[in-house]
Amino acid sequence: METKTGIDFTPGAFEDHDEPLQFFLAEMGRVPLLTREGEIRLAKLIEEGKRKLASVVFSMPLTLQRLAVLKTQLQKDEIRLRDLVCIQDVPDGEDADEEVVEQDTEELRQHTLQELTAIQRSFRTLMTVSATRRSTRLSRAARDKADKQHRTVCTRIIEKVESINFTPKLKDQLLNRLKNVGKELLEAEWAIEGCCTRIRGTTKDLREMVRNAAAFKKIRRRTGYSAETLDTIKAVFFDAQQRVRKIERETAMIPAHELKAALDTLECAETDVNRSKSDMVDANLRLVVSIAKRYRNRGLAFPDLIQEGSIGLMRAVEKFEYQRGYKFSTYATWWIRQGITRAIADQGRTVRIPVHMIETINKLRSTTQELVRKGLREPSAEDIGIKMGMPPTKVREILGIAQHPISMEMPIGDDEDRHFGDLIQDKDAVSPLETAVQFDVQRQVASALKTLTPREEAVLRKRFGIGEPSDHTLEEIGQDFSVTRERIRQIEAKALQKLL
Repeated sequence: METKTGIDFTPGAFEDHDEPLQFFLAEMGRVPLLTREGEIRLAKLIEEGKRKLASVVFSMPLTLQRLAVLKTQLQKDEIRLRDLVCIQDVPDGEDADEEVVEQDTEELRQHTLQELTAIQRSFRTLMTVSATRRSTRLSRAARDKADKQHRTVCTRIIEKVESINFTPKLKDQLLNRLKNVGKELLEAEWAIEGCCTRIRGTTKDLREMVRNAAAFKKIRRRTGYSAETLDTIKAVFFDAQQRVRKIERETAMIPAHELKAALDTLECAETDVNRSKSDMVDANLRLVVSIAKRYRNRGLAFPDLIQEGSIGLMRAVEKFEYQRGYKFSTYATWWIRQGITRAIADQGRTVRIPVHMIETINKLRSTTQELVRKGLREPSAEDIGIKMGMPPTKVREILGIAQHPISMEMPIGDDEDRHFGDLIQDKDAVSPLETAVQFDVQRQVASALKTLTPREEAVLRKRFGIGEPSDHTLEEIGQDFSVTRERIRQIEAKALQKLL
């Protein structure tokens, strides 16, 4: 069975791969394809979730205070503009007027500073309005007016943030900063809750215990704890309270319940964004497999090609702009191909080849195939060089680089019990025939020497290096036996005569 994308999902279609891959392909085949309307719906959900995230993050005093610091650093040239905002780089191979680029960058810098200044003014207004909203003496009409002002100021800040186009890295840093403060608040509240559990009371009981001795004694009688234990609980509670107050007054600059509500909104928005992204990716995995099939046998296993293509697909989901009117699959194809081709260039070979050399190799292969189609069965380096306009030596060098190294440990056969290195001849190794001949010679020499006297055998062994590291001179042997050189020569001659 083949789908509209031309991918066969029937059993056995991918027999050369492992079971996890077959399971992945089977599960992928169960996900329905998206229509154009479905793509737009998911893209809008992602956009809406991101906007909700931004509205929460950039309405927090903690974030706005950080932006004020970044503005000062940018004014003093302590940070680069590209650390704050996305700057479009000039594509490789295109000429660019440096003066024009510098002028555009300076204009962007001034625009960023102006918008950050406007955000700083709105921040001060926001703090004033927020303080008014928290007042317990406000009438209903005044509170509604303050809420409306708060929403208006937050909307104005979000508009300025969108006009600046902060980098994804900076947005993630600001989001994580807010999450970390929220984590500190939760840890402090858990510590307070733990103290309440230990005294079997409430936060109010803990405050009373800290303030007066009578409440301290009452809780001591009720729990049976020693004074030292209750002092420890008091210290933990006091420390946790101080941390909560510090977060409210200095770090987050908003009440704890408002910070927790903001974090809950963040969590819901992130869940919605991630779910929509996942749905978009799952519905387009067929496209990844379809493109990955064209790049098989290029140095990466098929599952790895799918993995790299899926990473490219996720980038496409992140950057897709449905307002431009084109289909998502058309846009995603480029990202998927880029992810796969870059992975092949970086990981497809044991020795990495630069991307520009990969392009040259591909061009050389195309030229070779073209020459073969024209009738040259095996084009020479000279033929290829003439066609490509490069010296034959350069062509041979590229052909040498294009060869794939083969691992000596590569399994051979269906059982994979042998390796490729087992089939390669070791020219330095002694053949079994030579080993057998040498063993037979050693046996016969030893048998012949046994017919001599022990002294004659020892002299011959030393003289010819039989069983010795090296042969010896008559003088050296004579010294070993404490006789003259001439006497050793006579013993040697007599022993050789016997062997003959």
